[in-house]
Amino acid sequence: MNEITNGKTRDIYIERNGLRLHALDHGGSDGPIILMFHGAVAHARWWDPIAPGLVDMGRPIAIDLRGHGESDWANDYTYEAFADDISAWVEWAEAESGEAPGLVAHSFGGATTLKLHEFQPPNLRFIVLVDVPLELNERIIAPLRKVAARPSRPWASQELFVEKFRVVPAGENAAPELLAHVARHSVRRIDDGTWVLKADKSFHKNRPVTDFRPGWQAVTAPTMLVVGENSDRLTNEDLDWIRSCQGDVRIETVSGAYHHVHLDAPENFLNLTREFLSSAL
Repeated sequence: MNEITNGKTRDIYIERNGLRLHALDHGGSDGPIILMFHGAVAHARWWDPIAPGLVDMGRPIAIDLRGHGESDWANDYTYEAFADDISAWVEWAEAESGEAPGLVAHSFGGATTLKLHEFQPPNLRFIVLVDVPLELNERIIAPLRKVAARPSRPWASQELFVEKFRVVPAGENAAPELLAHVARHSVRRIDDGTWVLKADKSFHKNRPVTDFRPGWQAVTAPTMLVVGENSDRLTNEDLDWIRSCQGDVRIETVSGAYHHVHLDAPENFLNLTREFLSSAL
């Protein structure tokens, strides 16, 4: 493990199967480590509006998945590979703190968490899943494959990228300054002076239709699912199935939010998470 101090946060690096994986440690109390996993083509900084609000309840650590943020790109972007990386962070957190960590995960990060449960259930203290579909079906994956198939373009300036930045799927109520913040951390400057996307968005190019029900069936930790009122990722029938599978799961709908709930309504999302952690810790 390698740690680099960076203002109020620390950059942490671990190595897994030859890949250097990055995380942003927000510090915090003596409570459990709270591992935070982002969605597709995002990065650890998407949790910046949330993580500081949890430091009195634990030690929030936001992860860059392989091919995202400051983590290495890879040749293998299967669910098995992503799940193994999450397992590595869970193992690291257990060794670091001496206890099972909690986990907060949005979209693809949450889907991979469910796949990890299907493969080999991790030891977790609690789970917060954010707008994670029950199935990655063609309706959801087809637009993502199209995005993944297009090569990343260079941008003349960071601010031009920020100006053109849009979330996928479309629809958000996020504050413009928050969107600008995550956009600025989404690109890096290269030697010719242009700016390029940090994420290897090709990772979704061959993503198959995937059912996450087997993962849900293997979850044993206290769990909360937070969904956006205006999101189309989960139907009422999906939510009914989750309730029937996991009778104790807490399901909360955030008014006015789309898929990116923690950006659209960070204060509401944080309050729900703090309330849930108060009962789970």
